[in-house]
Formats: sequence, C-alpha cells, structure tokens
Amino acid sequence: MVTELASAAGAGLLLGIQFNPVASVVGAAVAAGLFAAGRAVPAIVVLLGAWLLGDGARLLARATDAIAGPGLVEGGIEAQWAVLALWALGGFALGYALPTWAGTFVGRRVTHGTGWLAAGAVAATASGALSMLSGALG
Repeated sequence: MVTELASAAGAGLLLGIQFNPVASVVGAAVAAGLFAAGRAVPAIVVLLGAWLLGDGARLLARATDAIAGPGLVEGGIEAQWAVLALWALGGFALGYALPTWAGTFVGRRVTHGTGWLAAGAVAATASGALSMLSGALG
C-alpha cells in the first residue's frame, strides 16, 4: 500500500512538471500584470481559466479514464486520486502560480506606472524558463 502510494506520488509529480507551456506563459503574464495593478479577482479568474484551458481539460479527461478504466498507475482508487491530485497541484503551482508570484513581486516594486508591464514580462519569462527545464526533467 505504501509503495503503491509512493509510486503514485512520483508519477503525479512527474506529470505535474509537464504543464502546458503556452497557456502557462500567457496566463501567468496576464495574471501577474493584473495582480501588480491591484486587481486580484480578475487575476485569479485569468489564472484559473488559463489552467483549465491548458492543463485542466487534459487532467479531467485522464481522470475519467483513470477512474473508469485500468488507471494511471498500479494500485487502488487511492493511488489514482493521489496521482491526479499531485498532477493538478504540481502543474498549477509550478507552471502558473510560481511565475505569477515572481512577476507580481517584481511588478509591485517598479515605480512610474509600468509595474504591470514588468510583472507580465517577468512572469512570462519565468514560466517559459520553467517549461524548458521541466521538459528536460520529464
């Protein structure tokens, strides 16, 4: 049981680092610009929408296959849910939330009204760089 959950966790994390590079770059850049401008609610909507379009639809399709069919990994339903949960959380955190946070961090420290632009540029660059690194790891 423990080894099945450990292998499921490893598989979920491996799937999580392989996020959609296009949706993550665009979503993180726009959300960071909105966060830096002080518009938190639209930024969260953009970030979640980008994740749903980029990775969420693929994850939901694989979830229905995993539950109805043979599954993503060996083990019971707990192992399947562990893979899906770590895939969703890992992909969202690494591909979308972390670059958005980095861009917002920079954008709020820029003066003269261009913080939103700096935030978007940093978030897009960070997301693209993480996407390239995740391709080498996955």
